[in-house]
Amino acid sequence: MKFARSVDLYIFNLNYLRWWANFLGLDIMTPNYKPNIRTYLGMVGTSVFFFGGPYTVWYYWANWIKLMESAAVYGFVIQGVAKIYTVVRYHGFFVIMYGRLEQFHREHGQHRKNNATLLQNIHRIHQLSKLISAQYAIAMIVLSLVPIACYLMNGEAELPTAMLVPFTDPSVPWHFALNMVGQYYLMLAAWAGFSASESVILLFVASLAGYADVLKNTVDEMNGALVQVGHGKDRTEVRRKLLEIARLHQRVLEYEHDLEERYYLNNWVQVFSSVFTLTGALFHCLFSRQFSMYTLAMAGVTQLFELCLLGTILSIKNEEIESSFYDSLWYLMDRSEQRTFLILFHKSQHAIEMTIASMAPLNIVTFVSVSSGRRICA
Repeated sequence: MKFARSVDLYIFNLNYLRWWANFLGLDIMTPNYKPNIRTYLGMVGTSVFFFGGPYTVWYYWANWIKLMESAAVYGFVIQGVAKIYTVVRYHGFFVIMYGRLEQFHREHGQHRKNNATLLQNIHRIHQLSKLISAQYAIAMIVLSLVPIACYLMNGEAELPTAMLVPFTDPSVPWHFALNMVGQYYLMLAAWAGFSASESVILLFVASLAGYADVLKNTVDEMNGALVQVGHGKDRTEVRRKLLEIARLHQRVLEYEHDLEERYYLNNWVQVFSSVFTLTGALFHCLFSRQFSMYTLAMAGVTQLFELCLLGTILSIKNEEIESSFYDSLWYLMDRSEQRTFLILFHKSQHAIEMTIASMAPLNIVTFVSVSSGRRICA
């Protein structure tokens, strides 16, 4: 399906996200949104396994293979709890962000160059969102096939993962059935929930690239106006473009501030829980060579890489904005215009970056540090 306007593709992508969120009753774009039975079911499901983590450690105590397997899964459970809490607690923020982005696409839809830039940006976001969903689908399908494979190969009844519902004993038939149902629901909910949540942060952060590209296009238009007017007295067009740049840059700064403030907790939890997931999965890969743990390890690495890459993209785009200001034809401006432009340039040098609870920047360097086991904060 091809789209001529970026706003149409943006709405199409937003509906794609809403479809995943609706499975868990978290479609906050629904008018007068209120939690429903699916919302509470998701809350209860994740809470049961969240509190089941300590019980699982007690039940499998001294069985390191099972303990590390449960740690790998528990990392995703921690994330699930944090993500559901964030959406329910701050759903108004997400509604505002969706509206802000739609308005931005509509404003620049009539500008040929800006529309083409934004259309390409949102197309890439949508394609990556589908890849994220496919990645989680593969991991969940492999995990769901574990009991079937174990029964066919060894004739043994095996749970998909080592996570247990509190106060249950999997050696008891109906306890085993309860854990089986709970884990299959959790995997289905994880597929929908992570597909939606990871795609949302991708949309928010990667859309900043669209903001930056539109801002750079406007700077180029101002440069053209400066060359055309030279040292003439009619500087209306130059000042109009300068005012447009100032407004756009202010929107970028506000957007980055809101993004960092709301994802402050999410970033910390996601990186912290990734340590659980990667440690448990890689330990399992090393000693048991269970195929399902390889897919879980790949999901954890990909998830962490995506988050750190988005932080890097944010930093790169801030640097591009600073460079576009520095490389502009500011020397053709009159003094009043230069004073205004100097303020903008100064602000561009102090842009906000995504961090892990202010302990470390969220970028590829952090990804390498976490992956190699080095500490990430000074």
